[in-house]
Amino acid sequence: MTELSTLITQHWPEVVTFMLVFGRTAGLITGAPFWGSRSVPLLVRIWISMLLSIAAYPLVPPAVLPGGITLLSLFMALAGEIFLGLILGWFAQLLFAGVRLAGQEIEIKSGLGLIQLVDPHEGGQSGVFSAFLDLMAGMIFFSLNGHHLLLQALSQSYTVFPLAGEKFMARVMAALIGSAGEIFTIALKVSAPVVVGLLLSDVVLGILSRAIPQMNVFLVAQPLQFGLTILLLMLALPASVWFVARHLPNMIGMPRFAG
Repeated sequence: MTELSTLITQHWPEVVTFMLVFGRTAGLITGAPFWGSRSVPLLVRIWISMLLSIAAYPLVPPAVLPGGITLLSLFMALAGEIFLGLILGWFAQLLFAGVRLAGQEIEIKSGLGLIQLVDPHEGGQSGVFSAFLDLMAGMIFFSLNGHHLLLQALSQSYTVFPLAGEKFMARVMAALIGSAGEIFTIALKVSAPVVVGLLLSDVVLGILSRAIPQMNVFLVAQPLQFGLTILLLMLALPASVWFVARHLPNMIGMPRFAG
């Protein structure tokens, strides 16, 4: 046996604990905003996960696997930790997903849904307003030290959900199911000023078409709606920034798992 294998054999409980810490951290980094984007190389994610795991390991009590340390129990515990890390990253992504959906709603209502931009964050294409609002949310995320809040949530998760702990899946799944509706709520609140304004403009154009039959409404509607969309979006931007800044800590924190 080599010195490394001998060291691992002698300190097998510590090795298992570090593997579980690394699994949860890697899941969080994979699902988290910015770090989880396709523009970040895989090697960078691995190194960040490794460094964060090394920093968190001394603060985590040794893991006790149910039924002892076997290959099956280790695999199940590691899969559970990775899944929990992905869920933590998903909750941090909720706000970004809602903001991108709000941009798509604005694009559909304004008639600009066919205009697509290359989005390196998503590894594909996205709409103009979706990319703009996503960039705005990313700037707020870093300006409010959202990455620090994410690391705090990871640290607190070891208190709420101990390593290889049992009976945590029910709370996680309940929070996950409840979070799905939050995306649509966020999208509705962010896009409401622009969408409502465009609906009112449709009503006004309909009244004008009845009052002035000679006017070509279809010729006027598209450029008018485009200009009105930009104007309403700029006017609603301070409120959107306030909304994102207010809800960002609640999205990343651990209170949703209480109970």
